[in-house]
Amino acid sequence: MIDQNSILKMGHVILEDMFHAIKKRIKDQAELKLKITTEQFKLLHAIDQKKDEVIQKDMADMMGKNKSTILRLIDSLETKGLVKRVADTKDRRKNYLMVTKKGKEIIKQYKCILKLIIEDLQEGLTESELNTFYKVAAHFKDRATP
Repeated sequence: MIDQNSILKMGHVILEDMFHAIKKRIKDQAELKLKITTEQFKLLHAIDQKKDEVIQKDMADMMGKNKSTILRLIDSLETKGLVKRVADTKDRRKNYLMVTKKGKEIIKQYKCILKLIIEDLQEGLTESELNTFYKVAAHFKDRATP
């Protein structure tokens, strides 16, 4: 019989390996087709999801990164034509971030890539097995969240 400690170690290794493999697969496919890194996509998507006006500081706080890291990501996204900075009419030191039409298209393409990867990963599993997986994953997430 396997002891509780061994089960926990195996579960940790399986989850860690799975997340690394999925992340690598997304990164490889997205960079190949979209010429955008995972970090750039996360920022682009975060800007797009915000309903209010978006400023650099908000993004740094939201993503848990320092302002200079976010600035570099914004610069790279702006160079690629995926976001644009719009100066505040009242405070010229303040720039709002907006996703461009091209940026919205990249988000759409990235989501399609992710959908295909998820479909491929689910292949061979029954609906019951997937429901069990999602239930266990949700439980882990709930228990891991402080």
